Amino acid sequence: MYKKILVPIDLLEDELNQDIIKHVEALAMLGAPEIHFLSVIPSVELFFGIEIAALPESQKNSAERSVLAMRALEEIIKDIKVPDAQINCKVSIGSAKDEILDYAQEIDADLIMVGSHHPSTSTYLLGSTASAIVRHAKTSVFVIR
Repeated sequence: MYKKILVPIDLLEDELNQDIIKHVEALAMLGAPEIHFLSVIPSVELFFGIEIAALPESQKNSAERSVLAMRALEEIIKDIKVPDAQINCKVSIGSAKDEILDYAQEIDADLIMVGSHHPSTSTYLLGSTASAIVRHAKTSVFVIR
């Protein structure tokens, strides 16, 4: 059915990630799609702004942060019931919306599975990242609540 599924994972959303993984496992049984897990961490400048000057040098190192994020991503998906040959993992740094949409185009994803949580009045029914992805994606988007 689907050939390439992009699954953004928020490293801080344990419960939502488990729901997403259940859906990934179910879709993976409908064929043998490539599953691309992506975790986006904010750039230090984006996250801390002007306060970056006060951070220890080790926390400014993007490569080190990426390695730690990859370990966390691999830990989240370690028990997934999908063959390893179908799984790809990537960590990006930047704006979640932009990185997800760019990677979806890069891999020619035919589905983006995104979790949505904690809506506010400004985002109504979807989280802000999920909402932006639904609005701007050039492919189908499956929103997990």
